[in-house]
Amino acid sequence: MRGTHLLIAGFIFLGGCGSGGSGESTNPAGDASLEPQPDGSAAAPAVQKVDLNCSKFKPQSARQGQPADDVGGLRQGMTEDQVRGVLLCKNPSYAINVSKHSVSIPTGGQMSQINLNADTGLDKVNVWLLGPSGGEQVVHIDRSIEYPNGKELPIANIAQDVAAKYGAFDDAGYGNQRSGWIVRSRDGERMASSNTSYGECRSHSLRTDKALPCLHAISYEVVPNQQNPALASRFNVAITSFSTTSDMITSTMEHQAKAVRRAEENAQQGSLDL
Repeated sequence: MRGTHLLIAGFIFLGGCGSGGSGESTNPAGDASLEPQPDGSAAAPAVQKVDLNCSKFKPQSARQGQPADDVGGLRQGMTEDQVRGVLLCKNPSYAINVSKHSVSIPTGGQMSQINLNADTGLDKVNVWLLGPSGGEQVVHIDRSIEYPNGKELPIANIAQDVAAKYGAFDDAGYGNQRSGWIVRSRDGERMASSNTSYGECRSHSLRTDKALPCLHAISYEVVPNQQNPALASRFNVAITSFSTTSDMITSTMEHQAKAVRRAEENAQQGSLDL
């Protein structure tokens, strides 16, 4: 089915460093500033740590001098194994579930899509991967963190921390520092709301029927506490990479072309017996 839209089911929070690092690690202080802190006096037994070699699964961020494009150290281009490793090494309490299906591409045939969900009950992460079967890469990440009673953070502090990592956000219409967007063109330039492609790129939808003129879109949203609107009850952040989506479509098409060439070579060695 052409023109397939992969529509987002949720948003997601940040938790890594900015783009000024080596591209292999995140800033722990960034996590602590936005994530709820455990209450030691009421802590339940922790989930047993997964037996992983965490030195193999390091969080990643954009190269030095490039705009930040990760969420909690998860970023575009990662494989499913890398995503699992980073998540479980960060927090072994994540319950991870995966679903796999296929979506159509413009030249015909199918491309593999993996939807990975990690959830602790208060911290929910969704990751989408696209590509040829066995070669899928991350194209979308979203994270949502809910704050327990008494551990809410000031909305102003969250807005400040998010802007410090990703840059200034365009107001999405809610005002009061509760939401915002950053949209970049394919050449990395910051797009303004007056640009003709801004709305299409801001939509957080991934289209497999054509290449969008966008690099990526980043958004955040804060849901205020009902009793005290200056505090956040939930925080969401999302990143969608349109350029990686296009790369995965191209990779799938190349994979199909190689399969056709192999079939043609095999056909030359035999003939159809009618």
